[in-house]
Amino acid sequence: MSKLIVVIGATGGQGSGVAMRFLKDPEWKVRGVTRDASSDKAKALAAKGIEIIEANMNDEASLMRAFQGATAIFAFTDYYSHFPMSPARESIQLEHVQGVNLANAAAKIPTLKHYIWSTLPHTSVLSQGRAVVPHFEGKAKTDVFIKQLLPDLAAKTIFVIFTIFASNPILYPIFRPIYVESANKYIQMYPTNPQSPYPSMGDHAINSGIFVHSIVANDLAPPGSYIKCTVEDLTLDSYLAMWGRATGLSPNPGSTMVMQVSHEQYCQFFGTMGEEQASQWKFFEAAHELGIAEIEGKKILEATDLMPEEAKKELVKTEESLRALDWSSFRHQGRSGPVPPRGTNL
Repeated sequence: MSKLIVVIGATGGQGSGVAMRFLKDPEWKVRGVTRDASSDKAKALAAKGIEIIEANMNDEASLMRAFQGATAIFAFTDYYSHFPMSPARESIQLEHVQGVNLANAAAKIPTLKHYIWSTLPHTSVLSQGRAVVPHFEGKAKTDVFIKQLLPDLAAKTIFVIFTIFASNPILYPIFRPIYVESANKYIQMYPTNPQSPYPSMGDHAINSGIFVHSIVANDLAPPGSYIKCTVEDLTLDSYLAMWGRATGLSPNPGSTMVMQVSHEQYCQFFGTMGEEQASQWKFFEAAHELGIAEIEGKKILEATDLMPEEAKKELVKTEESLRALDWSSFRHQGRSGPVPPRGTNL
């Protein structure tokens, strides 16, 4: 009898990656959850053999209907569906409510064996109050809710931490490299050292599925584990240089540059999104200084240390991920020659 995985956000990047990877496995049937089953993306998934069902993360009853019969559930929430339209504190709570709804609905599914919850570290606790990252906190608060109030679900839960998406410069303007014609360089500004670690997820629209399928199919770790999913560890500097090579926009050594600015300057330049991202780099600095390697007594495991070799070979590395994206909007007058067309993969 086929097993069933239910995938939240099946038409988005993370969800579509998980849905498409499980679709390749004949042991599994895939049900994709979306807010709009009539969308073009939902119809395209249905045409490939994925069952599509509508549900809303603000409606626990609709989630219970979507989860019926599930062997596994992949679930996540999106802070940026609330922020910056709502202030950070309110966005944390809105995201947390959705996480609670997902968990409560999953806890009521008797067939469930695997709950794969995409989360991020509990920054306010781990940094001892030195840094609070709003787009981490709502997810982390849901971890606490699951472990304290839903022990039966906690006994089926793996907490996955997806690192930085290669496509972030397209997804979020704050990460878009800026061309400085007088210097003939593309630059990025960050409120931290250019040599700061930059753990890369590569192509999240593919790698999310490879990681989650490997975790579920191979029982990589016991329930309650935290598993970090990253394809390679870069620095801010080396990522931007890789971006320049992969896009062909700044392929020469020294043609990219990461500039460190103060926290205050970064926030002045980028506004509320700058405050949001500055808090993340402040947490990363605190995590390095404090040597954070555990979450609530659980060692943070590396997915690639646990995965079978054949699964690791499927992962799309960062430079290959960057080459596959469409960077035509990044043309500038200072560059000679056309930007070659590239396929999009968002």
